[in-house]
Formats: sequence, structure tokens, C-alpha cells
Amino acid sequence: MKKRKIVLLLILLVLIGLSLFFLFNLLSKPDIDYELLSYDDRSATVRISIIDKSILKRRYDVAVDGEAASDDGTVYELYDPDRIYVIEPGTWYIHVKDVMGKTADTGPIINSTLAIRVDGFEYPFYPVGEQLKLNYETLTFGNDEELRITSSDESVASVQDGKIITGSPGTATITVSSHGISDSVEIEVTDLYTLIDTDSMNKPILHETICDDEQNRKLDQVLEMKIAEAGYHTRAGVVAAARFMVLQFPYRLAYFAETGKLDNTVDSRRSDGEGRYYHKGFYLSEEKYEDIVASILGPKYWGQYFKEDTTEDHSRDEEYLDGGLVVSDIGTNLYLMKRPNGLDCGGFVSWCYYNAGYDFGDMGAGGPGSYGMSMLGERVSITDELLQSDRIRCGDLCGFTGHVGIVIGIEDDYIWIADTIRTGTKVRRYERNVGSFNELGDDAFTYFMLMDEEYLEDGNYTEMW
Repeated sequence: MKKRKIVLLLILLVLIGLSLFFLFNLLSKPDIDYELLSYDDRSATVRISIIDKSILKRRYDVAVDGEAASDDGTVYELYDPDRIYVIEPGTWYIHVKDVMGKTADTGPIINSTLAIRVDGFEYPFYPVGEQLKLNYETLTFGNDEELRITSSDESVASVQDGKIITGSPGTATITVSSHGISDSVEIEVTDLYTLIDTDSMNKPILHETICDDEQNRKLDQVLEMKIAEAGYHTRAGVVAAARFMVLQFPYRLAYFAETGKLDNTVDSRRSDGEGRYYHKGFYLSEEKYEDIVASILGPKYWGQYFKEDTTEDHSRDEEYLDGGLVVSDIGTNLYLMKRPNGLDCGGFVSWCYYNAGYDFGDMGAGGPGSYGMSMLGERVSITDELLQSDRIRCGDLCGFTGHVGIVIGIEDDYIWIADTIRTGTKVRRYERNVGSFNELGDDAFTYFMLMDEEYLEDGNYTEMW
């Protein structure tokens, strides 16, 4: 009797075990896996696999779509072990049901990233303090909350609330990653240009080498892109060139008086790089010498001295460098020794025009009755009535006999004018009255040249930056 009870108990335990085993297999959910076959900018091709670990080896229907899992109204396709799905960027879900129509898994949301594509940054490099949006695209199953954006060097570029903040000159790698999938892009931060800075007189005069050929090319590319955004061969493009020089280039270029035009047998419409650099881009490296047709004392790019021998009087070195020279000094050997190469007033304005697509030739500032930039546009004497009107626009020129500048900003109460004279390239804000213009005495502007007839189009014109 006792043996019979033991046998019955063992049979009962076996039956319970088998029941639990089959119940576990019946209730167990399948594993879902996928293989990324290919990926481009428009879609990803994946192969979905459903793995039934139970001994029942059940058959399942599967669907892949962009809707969250639902028990009602979802159309499922018959599962094929080799089923291949082409899906577009976005959030996708896998829905699974068994052959009886019962939900084996209520469309399990797979928090997994298939692919990440990070766009490159627009500019070749960026100034310190810039805030940039990182553009990227992901292909995910479900809502991937593990997406991370990191920087290889937080001192160069940090990630804050999804934005990239540039910190110091250098190069950093920005990476977007999740679940072992990642894509990266490099960002370079430079000190060759800055955010908008109107305090031009506190910028140092350039008197040293600040970049190599590659960096000069990148700076030129930034300038070209700024002009293109404003509009090449438009009023706004000329203004963009002038603004970039005096508001974002971190140095003042020394005022360097023109030493004479080129020989007429070479090209009567061009000058060399000595005060009248009449070529595209910034003249900051030796590679730029290829653009110099001829030179009288150089070639020397901006910031270099034409004469290295300064054994003469050194007492006025800083005075000359900071612009404390007088007209009688211009053209003398002492002047050439104490001042690094830069631009004269007509050279600066010509540079702005030429970079934006206008070729007026090698014109000096001129003045009433003499050939030069004062002959361009409609020349109008400065009066309170003119200053308080809306006739003056950015891109118009202003001058006095022998000098020229360009308007780069218009406000209700002020007019911003960029030029270069003894203190180098700069921008100054004038009130809209004659008295403000007269404050500079002999250096006071006396007329504007309204340039509507010279510009073909306004472009993306803005009165302020």
C-alpha cells in the first residue's frame, strides 16, 4: 500500500512538472532579432527573425510598422524567416501574434538603434563661443532613450542641452551613439575669427604671422560662405565682406599707404599687395604670393614688415604700431620699418567689392574733381537732412578728399562706418547729425556716395548684423 502511494505521488509530480513545462513553453514569448542589411539616406533594409525557444516551435505572424502595439485592428503578415523589410527613418515597432490570433507579445517595443547618420558641420571651422545645432538622423525600433551625444574634448567643444558650444581653439570629435551604433563628425575651433565684436579699436594691430596656408584657405572659405549667404555680386555681399573684416577678424590691419600702382605694361588695373591687396581672401600666408602679379618692396603678407632692419630709432616703435603717425611719415623709410603691411583706405574698400564680385579696378579714394571712388554712385554732401533721412544704406560709401569708407550698419540713431586710416581697419558709430561727423576734424567725412546705380541687386540685405 505504501509503495502504491509513492508511485501515485511520483506520477502526480511528473504530471505537474509536465504541465508546468508545457504551460511555461506555451506562455513564453519569442525572442525578436534583426539584421541590418543596408542603410542609406532614405531607408534601411532589415531582416527580422523570431526565435521560439520553446519546444513547441510555434509559428508566428509578424508586422513592422510605425504604430505602437495594439490588439485590435492591426493587419499582420504571415511570418517568413527570410522576410526583409525596407523601412524609412523614424521609430518603428515589431508586432507579433501566434497562429491562433493570440498576442504572443503586445508588439514588443525594441529600444534599439539600427543606424545613426551625423551631418558634417557647415563651416570649415568656428569661432570661440559659437552655439551650434548638431544635425543627425537615426533609425530606431521603439523610443531609444539611450541616445548620447559626446565630445572628445570638452574644452574645445562641449555638449549642452543638445547644442554644441565651442570653447577654445582646437579640434574635437562629436559622437552620437546608442546600443553600440555610432557616427562621428569633427569640429574645429579657431581664433582666426570671432563672434561679432564692435570694439575694433581695442583689437591689436596685426604684426606677426598668425596662420599657415591651410588655415588661410579655411578663413577664405568662411569669408566666401558669408558673402554667398548674403548674396554674391549684391549690395549685401559687399557689406558682408566689410563686416567680416572689421567685426570678426580679431586684428586691425595696419594702415599702409599705397606705394604706387603696377607698371602699366603689366596690368594698369591692378596693384600689388603693399597697401592695395586686390585679390580674393585674406593675405596672411606665403601661398598668397602666387596671386601677386608684381611687387615693389615685397612680397610681404599682412602683418609682416617690409624692412627687417630697424636699427634706427626705436623710440617710436609702439607709437607707429598703434597708429600714432603723421602724414609726413607716410612713404618714408622710417614709416616702412615701423608699420607692418596692411591696407590703405581705397585698398580696403576695393577688397570688399572685389571679394563680393565687383571689379572697379585699382581706384584710390579720390575726391571732388579727381578720379577715384568718389566718382562712383551719387555724391551727396553730408547734412542733417540727409543723415536723418532713409537715403543712406549699408554698402554706400562715404569720404572726404583722399579718403573713403563704407557704411556697414544703419540704426534709428546711428550710422556705422568701416574704414582704415592711421589707426588701421576699424568701425565707428556716428550719430545722425553733422556735429558727430565733425568731431574728427580733418578726418571728418564730408560726403556720401549713394551706390544704388552700382549694385545690381540688394541680396539678403540687413541694416544691422
